[in-house]
Amino acid sequence: MATTKKTTTVKKSTTVKKNQTIPVTDGTETRVMCPVCGTEFAIGEHEHAVKKGVAIGKDSGLGDIYLPVSKRGDALKAAGIDPSKYFAIQIPGGGEQMMMKTGDGKAVPVSDDDPILEAIRKGGTVPNRSLFRRWVMSQVFHGLMSRGGFTQWLTWHGYDYQWEMLVEELRVQAKLYGKDMENFEARNRWFNRELAVTMAEDYIEQMEADAKSRPTHKCKGVPYIKFFRQNVFVTDIYKKLVEPMVRLKAAIFNAKTPQKLYEAVKAFSKARMQGGNSGNYKQCAEWKDAYKGMGAYATMQNLLRFHGCAFPNANEFYHARLSDLQMLENAAKTYADGEGWRLFGLMKQMIEMNGIDIKAKMAAWALEKKAKGLKR
Repeated sequence: MATTKKTTTVKKSTTVKKNQTIPVTDGTETRVMCPVCGTEFAIGEHEHAVKKGVAIGKDSGLGDIYLPVSKRGDALKAAGIDPSKYFAIQIPGGGEQMMMKTGDGKAVPVSDDDPILEAIRKGGTVPNRSLFRRWVMSQVFHGLMSRGGFTQWLTWHGYDYQWEMLVEELRVQAKLYGKDMENFEARNRWFNRELAVTMAEDYIEQMEADAKSRPTHKCKGVPYIKFFRQNVFVTDIYKKLVEPMVRLKAAIFNAKTPQKLYEAVKAFSKARMQGGNSGNYKQCAEWKDAYKGMGAYATMQNLLRFHGCAFPNANEFYHARLSDLQMLENAAKTYADGEGWRLFGLMKQMIEMNGIDIKAKMAAWALEKKAKGLKR
């Protein structure tokens, strides 16, 4: 079902090209389509009773029904949920989708206490990589359109942001590990133990230099510095300030599992905050690179999946026999080791080559967000 042909002819002589979105109906007619290639499946003119399944006719008033993709079904099965009875419909005129399920030959909306939603609340995530971190693309676009450019926009977030972001990212990875390894590996490619150790070393270096640059005072003739909430003798700077953080860095280095890594990084960041204000410290260059790499990867995923874009062809990763997503994956693996900025440059090529109007996209998102707010 999900195999994409070059063209697929549907009613009214409409030809749907690869990655093209079929226009939403006005809701008076029901259509059943493949969510990957857009193929419309033939159904009867009117509803009629059947012994098994759900009765659907063109006059059902259900709007567009997208059949489930096999990977989504596999993900639900892994979560202990039978996916065969779930599907989504497009609400007429609203552009939103409603989750439905079958039972006794009828289609009914999924209630708030349905097992699938309960499973998501408890543990829970039900992996769906087709919804690939769309908010990341929004952040990247905001950064690209900021006055000082993306790097300056990232710097404006401050030093603490890099640690807050890393702690949260590793928390999510710890939950994904063993349950959704494909998603885990894609994220761990950029934010991992090696990066955490490098960030810890960078902090210790900046903190020690900061302490040694402080003006000295004297207590009974012995020089000391005021380091935020404590007074430290100059001779004790390493013992009192540096050594405790070095031990916490060692715990990060020795972490053997994603959960242990998350706990170690969280402990380091907490001790860092208790030690004083590091707001004037510079963000770690390696973290910036990882942020650009992950941001570019997620943005390119969404541009390829949802916006009809093609992978840029003027680079070493382009190959006519590979899919766009395969070429992206090869580029991401190549640039994962400290070259996220190169993938970021490839993302810019994709945006330019496909004629993406970032301002128009952001304006559309703002209107959509406002409309949702009014509905509430």
